[in-house]
Amino acid sequence: MQLCHTPAALSAAFDEPNLIASAGLVPGVALADRIGLRGLADEWLTVPGSTGCAGAKVMSLVVGMLAGADSIDDLDLLRHGGMDKVFIDVRAPSTLGSFLRNFTFGHVRQLDAVASRALIGLAEVVPTLLAGGDGLVMLDIDDTVKPVFGATKQGAQHGYTKVKGLNAQVATISTAQAAPVIASARLRRGAAASAHGAVRLVRDAVTTTRRAGATGQILVRTDSAFFGHAFVTAVTKTGAWFSVGARQDKAVRRAIASIDPDAWVRIQYSQAVLDTDTGELVSAAEVAEVPYRAFTSHRTPVQGRLIVRRVPERNRTKLADAAQQGLFTVWRYHAIFTNNPGSLIEAESQHRGHAIVEQVIADLKAGPLAHLPSKSFQANAAWLASATIAFNLTRAIGVAAGGKFTKAEGATVRTRIINTPGRVSRSGRRQRLHLPRRWPWAEHWQTLWTTVMTT
Repeated sequence: MQLCHTPAALSAAFDEPNLIASAGLVPGVALADRIGLRGLADEWLTVPGSTGCAGAKVMSLVVGMLAGADSIDDLDLLRHGGMDKVFIDVRAPSTLGSFLRNFTFGHVRQLDAVASRALIGLAEVVPTLLAGGDGLVMLDIDDTVKPVFGATKQGAQHGYTKVKGLNAQVATISTAQAAPVIASARLRRGAAASAHGAVRLVRDAVTTTRRAGATGQILVRTDSAFFGHAFVTAVTKTGAWFSVGARQDKAVRRAIASIDPDAWVRIQYSQAVLDTDTGELVSAAEVAEVPYRAFTSHRTPVQGRLIVRRVPERNRTKLADAAQQGLFTVWRYHAIFTNNPGSLIEAESQHRGHAIVEQVIADLKAGPLAHLPSKSFQANAAWLASATIAFNLTRAIGVAAGGKFTKAEGATVRTRIINTPGRVSRSGRRQRLHLPRRWPWAEHWQTLWTTVMTT
């Protein structure tokens, strides 16, 4: 591929008033209108200075994130070219920055309520968003530290990653047929423990999951950071099952030691997984289980199963410390505490699927959560809540487009569907979008248009 003219014969000018860079925002905004996002924000938000216009500001935030904005200044991309010919009531970045800085903790919780109801609306308008919701529904909870670099960032601290940042806790919903959507998210100070606030989060997430139309059994999956009496008890009270990584304290190690040597079953991974200690790829392991009564120091211990996976220890330092040097196998153990009644192999495999939440976190960090743009903690918390709405709306757009976009990453949907360039023309009191000829994903784009704009 090469230029068809010499550079001297080419010129460029930003002078086309009818061109828009993100024609996919048209069906995207239409989808947001169908779930009443603007009306929900007007109804629930009481942010000072935004009476009667909170909905327009939330829409501007969310739609800007749909197009790829990851900072307040980036929201100005909503005002280029012919955008004013297809959208009205777009707010300037300075207005949106002031709006975010006026948030308090209570206002953030109000926006969380808007996000929850937006997801419920999306599940109604795009029924396949939670396809398979009548079967086993996975509710995954995890947290991540988002590095920040401003010296005046409120709440920024060095947490368990030893990196200065803010901590975001995320709960996602997925099924065997549906890619994950975000049920709930919270922003915490950087040094917050992973499980801090998880009881409230899981209660809200289970409620949202049910209201979004999931009728099947819910399985809550977390890593060992959430292994605690309060969290596990809260999950059981909602009627959900739990599958939580177990910290290997003395009681857990005793339970592992009690497993019959003949009880171990070999499993083969469909795809090799990376051993973070050695950097090797592991393609097989052995699993076994033993009944386990956890949290016996509390009045209400929890009865369940301890499912243990073991792989040969490959870390040379640990082998040397154990003075084994390969004379006989030294194992590394990973334990799961669960009340999932499925078979041993099934329950262990289902827990490993918890890693899907990491992809959601990566999606957020590759999109609107690339930055936490304000020094105000509550402004950043509101930014995260808006990002969850944008993430779910992007997922709904992908599902409506069909094909490979049903489970595609947010960046893929944004690049190939939302950020499709187009030219706006008007004739006979009707507007028309002229899109690129031979656009590789035109069929999916047209499917989205038909689904949202004509049904």
